[in-house]
Amino acid sequence: MRLAWSLWPGTEEKTWVFIHGMGSSRWAFAELLERYPVTGQYLAVDLPGFGDSQLPRFTQSLEDFTDALHQLIRQLDLNKPVLVGHSFGGMVAGELVSYYPKEAGGLVLVASAGYFPPRNAMKTLPWPWLNRIGILASSVDIYGNQILRALGLNPASIPAEVRQRMRWGWRRAREMARMRQFYDAPQFVSRIVESQVPTVAIHGENDILFPLPEVLKRVNSAFPVLVLPGAGHLPYDYDLPGFVSLLQKAEKIIEKENEKRARSD
Repeated sequence: MRLAWSLWPGTEEKTWVFIHGMGSSRWAFAELLERYPVTGQYLAVDLPGFGDSQLPRFTQSLEDFTDALHQLIRQLDLNKPVLVGHSFGGMVAGELVSYYPKEAGGLVLVASAGYFPPRNAMKTLPWPWLNRIGILASSVDIYGNQILRALGLNPASIPAEVRQRMRWGWRRAREMARMRQFYDAPQFVSRIVESQVPTVAIHGENDILFPLPEVLKRVNSAFPVLVLPGAGHLPYDYDLPGFVSLLQKAEKIIEKENEKRARSD
């Protein structure tokens, strides 16, 4: 499986792997990573069937995405990277640490899926070709603006280059066109906890897909949930400086937990 990825070089003592959400691409993190918000080097990847990555001949399961990401980490010989997944990318990252806990140095769940099925999500039709037309049509500004507002953003405040990469990622979401329903990750929180991989969640206060009160109830203090006030489902686009601050806080929490576990070993 050919996966596209981009590297933001830095100190190689730590690698952060950024995984985009549904209808997006690795470029979703470009503005964030250009700020070099945390220590280490960064790798952002396009999941199979998204962005520049290969679209498999078969309709993928959640395990297929997890396996593809795991194979990439092994092929690049990444030593216990910290996984940062947004929305569906968080679900994939959570599954990976559940299956391969010794191969991850930390997990950051950003407005993550997996806790429960998404609320207020767009419905797909049985015909992939018709879904594909719908995806292309909804990338036009008149419809795209409605989606962005629902996700908590003001379209008028989004820079042109950011809007362009959003539009590109949405149009390149080929796997999304053949989804019949959203994926399921049973016992998402408990399996992450059992992995013992240090985990932090970052969530928008006003996320309509995965409402914060429900997320807090499901997490039930199993790991820290850092809240970005006012943000919706795209917290790094809503308030980039605020998101950077929370990501840095997550980095410190993960480092502290790893140091504590190293001393106990």
